[in-house]
Amino acid sequence: MAGEDNHDAGSDGLRRAKRWLEFTTRVDRSWTHQDGAMAELLEFEWPYLTGQGKPFTFDLGGRFRGGALHEQGFVAEVKNYKNESDLPIHFRTFLAKCYIALEAKPKRCDNFLWISWSPFQAQKWDQHATAANVQKAILHKDNVFRSLGVQTSAEGGPKLNPETLTRVADRVWLVTLSPRQEQLVLSDEHYGDVLQLITKKEVTW
Repeated sequence: MAGEDNHDAGSDGLRRAKRWLEFTTRVDRSWTHQDGAMAELLEFEWPYLTGQGKPFTFDLGGRFRGGALHEQGFVAEVKNYKNESDLPIHFRTFLAKCYIALEAKPKRCDNFLWISWSPFQAQKWDQHATAANVQKAILHKDNVFRSLGVQTSAEGGPKLNPETLTRVADRVWLVTLSPRQEQLVLSDEHYGDVLQLITKKEVTW
């Protein structure tokens, strides 16, 4: 079966994505949907499915350090896929989730990270993180009712907030990893040394 073959592949991808982010040294803290109370920071609800099932949950969240991103938060969706498979469907849902999350809890949503090990629809890559594509995702038949409470895209269009569409598009990151790229981060030993220096400098400030 293509894509994430099993639960273990998904868990492995989550672990690897979290490690890669942390070992860039630009992530101050991170947590996953499996991390107890912190997982609540990743939970949101489809506004028109309230009480009808589990809220949707992003896979990973955290806070950046340093530079223009300092103390900005992020939530992330992680897909450990071998090839494109059904990634376009998942990405469409991801964009709709981002819109709902930003409308509901903007303080949690400075950045939306899509992390995968396979690109998809490469000829449209430059269009993935655009306001038009966010709008298209929300108005898709799979998302329009749970997002806007209507049955058709024609009904849903006027209910969209153009400002939120643009803000979502501006905050989406497309991160495509590979096993070899994952090796091009600090070693465990050097990461510990660098983190000590960073922490010491932060305390000094």
